[in-house]
Amino acid sequence: MDPEFALLIFAVFAAATLQAATGIGFGIIAGPLLLATLNDASAIQISIILNLMIATLLAPTVWQHFDSSVLPKLVLGLLVGSPVGLMIFTTLNILYLKALAGVFVLLALFFLLFGTRPAAGQPIKKPATAEQLSIGAIAGIMGSSLAMPGPVPAAWLSARGFGKVVTRATIMIMFIFAYVTALLLQLSMVGISSDTLWFCAELAIPTVVGVIAGRCLSHRISEAVFRNIIIAVLIATSTTLFVSLKD
Repeated sequence: MDPEFALLIFAVFAAATLQAATGIGFGIIAGPLLLATLNDASAIQISIILNLMIATLLAPTVWQHFDSSVLPKLVLGLLVGSPVGLMIFTTLNILYLKALAGVFVLLALFFLLFGTRPAAGQPIKKPATAEQLSIGAIAGIMGSSLAMPGPVPAAWLSARGFGKVVTRATIMIMFIFAYVTALLLQLSMVGISSDTLWFCAELAIPTVVGVIAGRCLSHRISEAVFRNIIIAVLIATSTTLFVSLKD
C-alpha cells in the first residue's frame, strides 16, 4: 500500500474517532491531509461526504439529547449561510477563504475562553435569536466552503453553558442538515466526479471503524476534558488555516 494513502487511512480513522466522541474534529485532522494528497477541490467534497456518513451513523444514538430550542435556529442560519459558503468556495481566492475562516475560529476560541459562562447548577440563559441565527450562518458558510461547520457552534454552545452531551447531540444533528445542504449545492453547482465517489468508498471502512471507537470513548470523557478538547481543536484549526496561507 502507498505510504501516503496508509497515512490518510489512519488520519481518517483518528478523525472519525474524535468526531464521534466529541462532535467535532474530522475537518482539522483529515481535511488538511486530503487537501495535501489530492491537491484540488475534491478534497472538500470527500470531507463533506464522509462527515455526512458519520453524522448519519451517530444521529440515532444522540437524537434524544439535542436542544430543541437552539437547533432549529442554527439550522435556519446554516441554510442561509450555506449558499454564501458555496459562492465563496467558487469565487474567492482560497487564501482569503482560509484567512476568513481562521478569523471566525479565533473569535469562537476567544468567546469560549473569555465569555461569560453560567456557574454550575445555574439555569442556562436562552441565547438571543439573532445570535443563534448568526452562529448557524457561520456554520453554513464554513460547511459549504471548507467542510468545517462544527468548531464555531461547538465553542459557542460550550461557552453558553450547554453540557457535552447536549452540545455533541445538537452539533451532530445539525451536521445532517449542514452536509446534506452542502452536498446538494455541490451536486447542483459544481458536480461530483466518479473518482471522488470511489475515493469515498475506499475510506468508508476506516470511517465506520473510527465511529465505533469514538462511541466507546464518548462516555469516558468528562465535561472538563470535553471543553479542553474543543479548545485544542479550535487552536489546531486556526493554526492549520493560517499556516496553510503560506502554501
